[in-house]
Amino acid sequence: MKRVLTLTLALAIVAGGYMFEANGAGEQPSKQAPSISEINIYTPKELNARQKDLVEIGRYTASGDQGALKSTIASAIERGTLTPQEVSIAIRQLYSAAGLKQMNAALATFDQLREERPEFGADYEKMVPKQTGLSALLGNGTALTKQKTEEAKEGVQYNTFRMKKPKPQNRNRSRLGKLDRELVAAAALGTRVGKNNLFSASEKSLSELGLSKYQIENLESMIFE
Repeated sequence: MKRVLTLTLALAIVAGGYMFEANGAGEQPSKQAPSISEINIYTPKELNARQKDLVEIGRYTASGDQGALKSTIASAIERGTLTPQEVSIAIRQLYSAAGLKQMNAALATFDQLREERPEFGADYEKMVPKQTGLSALLGNGTALTKQKTEEAKEGVQYNTFRMKKPKPQNRNRSRLGKLDRELVAAAALGTRVGKNNLFSASEKSLSELGLSKYQIENLESMIFE
């Protein structure tokens, strides 16, 4: 009798589980697909600092605002978003988007800045020597440290001016990528001609190169503010 009751109870449990699953209640709720707002969390909402500096260089070159251009270039180099060589490349390719006259004026402004700030010139890539070994451990109060410091001054004359070290990711970078080139050109073109078919074609190219629609909207807000 006990065995019969056990079998009956087991059959009841199995039958109940089958009906539970048939009605859909037994299924584990599947994870819902992320909403559009959740997907947008991972989409860049605006241009990064380097891209914004390129946009500013493009628009100030096209508009002829040499004061703002000079300030933008100095800030970009100091913060390490652009190297002097990249700034030069960015300006030189704007002969068509900004106009030859505006490009030459921007280059003259950059040359003037490099005369005022020698650290932005040929010595930009040179690193300030660091004390190592005993001279670093003993501090500034020893004769050994003083001797090493004097030797460094005699051997490295280019470090007599204030040096802004390039950030590691910028130190060996000598050219602009295609996206950077298209971005600075689009900024100059938009500033010069406004929202026309040429500028729309530039935006399409930027989108194909990876800029999100939000970043392109950010570009427009910077140009047409």
